[in-house]
Amino acid sequence: MNTQHLKYAVEVERTGSITQAADNLYMAQPNLSKAIKELEDTLGISIFRRTSKGVVPTEKGAEFLVYAKRILTQLEKVEALNARAKDAEYHLN
Repeated sequence: MNTQHLKYAVEVERTGSITQAADNLYMAQPNLSKAIKELEDTLGISIFRRTSKGVVPTEKGAEFLVYAKRILTQLEKVEALNARAKDAEYHLN
């Protein structure tokens, strides 16, 4: 599992569609489907239930997505902190 897989899962949830999420992520739908399947296999749960109208999170998937969003938010904060530190260092030199 890597952070990119977390981003993929969150985008699939946001759109309710693997096809739309793939378009938004500028990737091929089969590649996104494969990445989601690999993530599900790694976790040992089904994150999404496929329906005729798209995908919806399973109960365990919804729980996982809460944590995935928190992790991604924390990573964004760390990256922003790092960017501020680099900017401050640049202005000191």
